[in-house]
Amino acid sequence: MKDQGDLCSRYIKIFIVVSCYWIISIATVFVNKTLLSSDSVKLDAPLFITWFQCVVSFGICFMLSRTGGVPHIFNFPKGSPWSFKVVREVIPLSIMFTLMIATNNMCLKYVGVAFYYIGRSLTTVFNVVFSWMLLRQTTSCRCVLCCACIIFGFYLGVDQENLLGMETAASTTWFVSRIPISKSWAMLLRQL
Repeated sequence: MKDQGDLCSRYIKIFIVVSCYWIISIATVFVNKTLLSSDSVKLDAPLFITWFQCVVSFGICFMLSRTGGVPHIFNFPKGSPWSFKVVREVIPLSIMFTLMIATNNMCLKYVGVAFYYIGRSLTTVFNVVFSWMLLRQTTSCRCVLCCACIIFGFYLGVDQENLLGMETAASTTWFVSRIPISKSWAMLLRQL
């Protein structure tokens, strides 16, 4: 019984962490979109916003490393990241992270939030494709099916930015919906 209680508390903790991530991530995207493309703010500085977000992230991590984390919630890892060896190993990842945030902010400046999320979801597809091309790792049929759904969602979501026009999504939906309707209609006519 104790194992079930521990398992339940772990699931609750995971749910809370993922929910907090979603809330903070979505809020950050909307704040960045407002800062970058709002008529009332007029802040044309995506790289400054990126720099400021990195500085704030560093400050939070530095503060948590000094306090050891948040008591009874999580512990910050022990150790010193200030050795030359650690800095040398982490700096490529830090550069990539900064470039990712900068390009995300540049993207948000020019496209809507919905299309931004659709484009961001293509990261999964490219991870699968590049893992196969560069690392020769195979993937399951379920994963390929999920990637197909993501690509289909991208195809439908392109309409949000008016690149294909409403006719494409409407005609796709109409043709897909016609299949079961046609089968039902044919069965109904046979019964008459």
